[in-house]
Order: sequence, then structure tokens, then C-alpha cells
Amino acid sequence: MWNSVSRLKHFWVFILLVCIWGLFNLPVLETVWVHGFDDGTYSHSFLVPFIVLYLVYILDSEQRINFRYSFSWSWALLYVASGLMLWVATWSQISLLYWLMSQIILIALIFQVFKFNISTLFPAAYLVFIFPFWGAFAVFFQNLSVYMVTLIMSFTNIPVYVESEFVSIPSGIFEIAEGCSGLRYIIVALAISSLYIFLYLRTAKSALILTAFALVGALVTNWIRIVLLIVIGHFTEMESSLMTDHNNFGWYVYIPVAIAQFYLGGKLELFEAKASVSRIKEKKGASEKQPKIALYFAIIGAMVFSSSTAIELVNENNDLQCKSESVEFSPQISQFDHVCVNANEQVIKLDYIFTGKKLDSKATYFLNDMLPVNFQLIEGYKQALWNIKLVESEKGSLHAIAYRYKFNSQYYVNSKDLKKARIIGALSGNTVVEINWRIVNCEIDCKANDIVRLTE
Repeated sequence: MWNSVSRLKHFWVFILLVCIWGLFNLPVLETVWVHGFDDGTYSHSFLVPFIVLYLVYILDSEQRINFRYSFSWSWALLYVASGLMLWVATWSQISLLYWLMSQIILIALIFQVFKFNISTLFPAAYLVFIFPFWGAFAVFFQNLSVYMVTLIMSFTNIPVYVESEFVSIPSGIFEIAEGCSGLRYIIVALAISSLYIFLYLRTAKSALILTAFALVGALVTNWIRIVLLIVIGHFTEMESSLMTDHNNFGWYVYIPVAIAQFYLGGKLELFEAKASVSRIKEKKGASEKQPKIALYFAIIGAMVFSSSTAIELVNENNDLQCKSESVEFSPQISQFDHVCVNANEQVIKLDYIFTGKKLDSKATYFLNDMLPVNFQLIEGYKQALWNIKLVESEKGSLHAIAYRYKFNSQYYVNSKDLKKARIIGALSGNTVVEINWRIVNCEIDCKANDIVRLTE
């Protein structure tokens, strides 16, 4: 057994580095679990760690991964820079940034211990498919899906009216939401194609062809899925079970595309073989030295520097207590730490406080909605330092809502401006953010005096 462990020492050291990285970045990994593993769009995430372990095992067995025997200043510089950025990202709670920096830290750590080559880079880079970066592309692919579905439906005899992301037919209304962007098929297609390229293909031309086919196939799959659902809804008068449960339907449509993807990969591999493009394996030299143990301890100790767990320390004195009571209307805000209530017959004032003790405890959390449940937006605009929303309840009553963000005694009406301010404020360790939210009932129409009452 010891001989087996010794033969696979690179494999076990790789696992050790990943475990140490994960231990010191638990807050980041918790968000990856919530927004990645626990999200239907990333249902493939459970397979990715096992694929990475298998790849590293194969690389070690084939002697294609080797230790570094001298300190690398370039990787150390990247490590320190990404560590600093991770601190800023966690304090300012910028999701895309701390996910990106966390993975770069892992890659820099790995190549401070192992010699750099593409074979070793791929398993670490493959973890990109479990990080929820991809949600940033959802709106783009959602808009693309709306456009293409509208175009395809124009060739049918079904009357279609499209407004924003809503597709209306005589039988009902379909919403092409962000979940219908096709992102889940795109991620899986890219994950399969990149893995196939790494294992079997060796030329950039073949890699480009297979990747392009995978991407186009995933997009077309989603467009066909949406069109078929609309057609089925039309002919069944919206009575089909697919109208309420259509997540698995898309995977059935994707199966032929996946088969075609593997078929194309096989053809490309055969073409490369005929062109005599052989696989070049790295050979392990007989005169290798043993890696310096001190290097491991230096790197492990340095991980504290880049640890996102420090966010717990800088926030330990940020506990704020406010009076909280039941009110008639409130926004759909989650992950807040405290809420201060000041309500009377005219105006309901709510101040939501986010201390930042958890990475998802932030005013810009993607599920936060400033409108109460079942309220419809009539008009929105900005006035002074407030966002003003004129809304209608499900009972038909009119209301005016005002809200803004507060950080470092400054007020912001735009979430992007708030994020920029949080990045700068992170340098001082300040993470407390407020949402100031007000609502007033408009008896007939929301006039200027109603807005004044809101913003006093």
C-alpha cells in the first residue's frame, strides 16, 4: 500500500493542496454550494470533482505531472496579487470577483509546487464549471433566445405576440425567463467538449471545430425546446404537463446533440490520427530531486494571507440591533441581519441592515426585490437620492415606493455605484450596508406631495 501511495505522490499532494485551499476558503465554497451545486443550472457540478481527481490520477500514472524544485517568483506574485484581490472581493461581497480570485489562488498555489504545463493546468482550470460565473451570461442568452424563438415562430401559423420576455399565444402566455436562457446546456456542452479535447484531440483546429459545434448545438437545443413547448401549449390548450414541469424535457432534446458531438469528436480524432499527429508524453527524468518540504510549509502558511475566512474577523463588532415589528407591506428582501421599522398611518419606513458577516448577506443579493409580493410596477424613475416606483397592488390600490442604498454615510440609487463604493470601502474593512425603503398609499393618484412624504 505504501508503494502505491509513493508512486502516486503527485496525486496525493495535489489533493492536499486542494483541501488546504478549500479549508481556508470555506465562505467562498459555501456560496459555490448554494449557487452552484444546489442550483439546477449547475446540476453537473457533482461530477466535476470526480472528473478532476480522475484526470490528476491519470496524469500521475503517466508521469505527466512533476514537482517544481525552485521557488517561482512569477507564480508567487500572482498568488499575492490574487490574495489581495480576494480580500477586497470578500469584504466588498462582489461575487464574480471572489469566485474568480479564489480559483486563481488555487492555480497559483498548484504551480508553486508543480511544474507548469497544460496537462497540469487543465484539471485545476476544469473547476471553472462548478463556479457560478456563468450566471453573468444569462441575460445575454435570454435575449438571444427571445429573438430566435420569435424568428422561428414567424414561420408557423400560430399567432404570436412578443413583449419583452413574454410570448403570448391564443392559449396562454409563456415567459422566457433567465432560466430559459439555455445556460445549463451551454455549460454542459462546453464541459464535455473541453474534456474530450483534452483527452483525445491535439490540434487547435479540431478543438475549435468541436467547441463551436458544442456551443451552437446547445443554443439550438434550447431554442427548439422553447418552440416545442409553445407549439405543445397551443395544441393542448396549455393542458400538457410540460407546461408546469419542462426541465427534463430539454435534456431529452439535447441527447441527439450530445451523440452528434461525440460522433464529431471521433471523426476529428480519426482525422488527426491519419495526419500522424501523435500524442507527446512528458517523461520523468531519472535524476529528479525530492521537493523541499519547507516550500510546502511556506505556501500553507501563506494561505492565511489569502483566506476569505477573514471576513468573519473584520465584522465581529458590526452587530446592530433595531426595533422590528409587523407591517402591512414590505419588499422581498433576504439575507439581511436586522430591520428597523418606523411605521404610521401614512408612511411605512423600513431600514434593512446587512453587516456582511456572510458573503450572501448583501443589499445587492440577486433575489432581492424592492416590490412587495403580487405588486405590479406602473412607472419608475429617480428623484434626488431616491429610486421612485409607482406600483399597484393585487387589490388595485395605488402606492408609491422609494428606496436607496446607504454605505459609509453616503447614499446610492444605483447598485453598480454601490458595488464600486464597497470595493473602495473594503480597504478599510467596512462592510455594513443599508437599504432605506419607504411606501405610501396614494388615495387617487401618486402626486408630488405623496413623494415628498416618502423622502422626508
